[in-house]
Amino acid sequence: MNGINLTKTQANPMKIFSLTLFIAVIHCQLFCQVDGQEIDKVIKLDGKISVSQDSERWLKISVPFLINEHPDLLNMQGKRPETIKEMFNPLFLNNLKIKIWISFLNEFKRKEFRGERKDVRYFDYYSAEIECLSLEIDRKTKKAEFLFPATIAKKSELGNYPKLTGYVLEFSRNGEIFEVSDQTSFLNYIKEEYLEKYRMEALNESTSNEGILIPGYIINDLYLKDLGPVLRK
Repeated sequence: MNGINLTKTQANPMKIFSLTLFIAVIHCQLFCQVDGQEIDKVIKLDGKISVSQDSERWLKISVPFLINEHPDLLNMQGKRPETIKEMFNPLFLNNLKIKIWISFLNEFKRKEFRGERKDVRYFDYYSAEIECLSLEIDRKTKKAEFLFPATIAKKSELGNYPKLTGYVLEFSRNGEIFEVSDQTSFLNYIKEEYLEKYRMEALNESTSNEGILIPGYIINDLYLKDLGPVLRK
């Protein structure tokens, strides 16, 4: 056919490579950015989880956090509520659950068997939960505070300055979990597979020590500070 060249043109390898690289960069920019937006979007930690001697009877575990944005505002994507049931006050977040699992190295058991400090068989696990009925979204640091019996710490020979060997932290509301950075910590490990193994161990093993770690407000409402009203179980 006149005027039409049916000969196949040879593809330039450099152009193909450049196009592939360009697509990969755009893909990363789009999807990595979305993932980054999800983590810490609603809630984020505002400092390190700490352990301190609160009194002769208690150690205090403090979880500092910030509420960045109301999740319902994000879910509605700029739309307005259409019914009374959908209506909410964007300055307050209701029914936020803060659950923590922690572990200490039981020095008494470890020394008796001359075990390694990183051996998880000598870890004792505990968990507790606070459910806040209504929290003001004021971009101020709030603290969820939990208490651990000093007698148990002494029995396990945790020392004068006890340190956590790890923790798992979960913020949720009505079954929806809000992802935060550093929500799982285990010694100095950073690989996801090790963190996930620790997370599962903490969730499973803490059930045998239920009720030892408690929300601070059970002892005194002063531990609530800016947490507002809570569900008392």
